[in-house]
Formats: sequence, C-alpha cells, structure tokens
Amino acid sequence: MRRLRLRAVLILALAGGTMLSAGVGSALAIFDATSSVGSNAFTSGTWAYYLHNNPTPPTANTAAQYNLTMTSTVPSAAFLYSYDNNNANRPGRGITRANPPSAGLATAYRYVNWRTPALAAGLALSGTVTVDIWSATNTATAGRTGSLIVYVRDYNPTAGTYAEISNATYTAAYAAGRAYYHTDISVAVPTTTIAATHMLEVKIESPRATSQNNMLVAYDTTAYPSFVRVR
Repeated sequence: MRRLRLRAVLILALAGGTMLSAGVGSALAIFDATSSVGSNAFTSGTWAYYLHNNPTPPTANTAAQYNLTMTSTVPSAAFLYSYDNNNANRPGRGITRANPPSAGLATAYRYVNWRTPALAAGLALSGTVTVDIWSATNTATAGRTGSLIVYVRDYNPTAGTYAEISNATYTAAYAAGRAYYHTDISVAVPTTTIAATHMLEVKIESPRATSQNNMLVAYDTTAYPSFVRVR
C-alpha cells in the first residue's frame, strides 16, 4: 500500500474556475499525489473528509455514538477499538440490519452518521460523492452477502432538520467473515450547493433485504482511514 501524502488547505479552486472558501473549522483534505490502495485509485486534487469516532483519536472502547464528526484531520490511531461495546462489541462499529432502511431511521444501533463542521461557505456538489470505508460482515461464516446503504444529506443545525441529496446501496459477497474489506461506495448526486452554516452529512445503514448478516465498519485509524470524497 502506498502512503497517501495529504495537505489541509482553506481555499479550493474548482476546475471551472469557481472558488470555494472552506473556512476555518470546515477545511477539506486534498490528496496532492495520485496514489492507490488496493484496486482504488486516488487522483491528485481529490478532496476528502475523514470519518472519526469520539474522542478522536480513539483511545479506548466506547458505546455506540451518533452525529460523529468528519474533518480534514488524518487518522493517527494505530489500534481499532470497539466503537459500540454496548452492541456488537467487535473492533469497529456494528450496524444492525434495518427492515426497511430509511433516511429518517433513528433506531439505536441500526445506523451510524457523520457530519462536517458548519460550513463557512457553500459547498457545491456535482457528479459523485464517494464513501471509502472498510466494511465486514458480522459473522464467522465465509462467503456471506453483506449490504450497506449510504445517504448523503444536507443538515441544517439551526433547524435540526436535513434534506436528503441522494443515496446508493452496495451489496457484495464477503470472502471471509469479520474481515474488513475496502469498500468504495459511489453516490450519484445532482448538482446542488449545501449552504454556508449547514453541514454535509453521511449516514450508513444495512438493509435486511440484501444483507444476510449485520455489518461492521472500521474508521479513524491508520490502517482504516475511511473518508468521504466530494471531488
């Protein structure tokens, strides 16, 4: 695996000449070299938010938490703790299958979500938002089918409401049980702008109809630096 060289910046120049001021507290991370992790390629100029637990970097097992943060800070923890020791209690975060899944689902243990800090300027989205996350089936049985659905949302912290932008479902057979695989989930999004003071939110659930077992996801470590690509 090649190491990814990153730098955090406050101003993003878009390809069309538009300028986005990300602002203090809502900076993105940019990959400044074309690199690869397994079969996944990262092109120079890709912008990303890293997914974190609370606290970050993680220092111990925690109970399941919601409304976690995603920021430009590169994960630095070497050990993957249990992020829900009151539920799945495995390294990483468990997601109990939902039947049916929905963007508004708020049942404990059936989802995990992350939000950026409040944006200092509007964030324009177009084309594809990609969630690069490590995932596993929560079973010892090999060859089981696992499934995740990703919702991309515009969250208004003042009103406490969200607007769904788009969603996508990933389904695949996992060769080994409870083994983490790098999962690249692409979400096609319409051209839209998340307003300043709002937050970009990503929410993940597991649909019972297409997942044979509950799921696990890993993030916020050097081995599992899961992130959301917006460019």
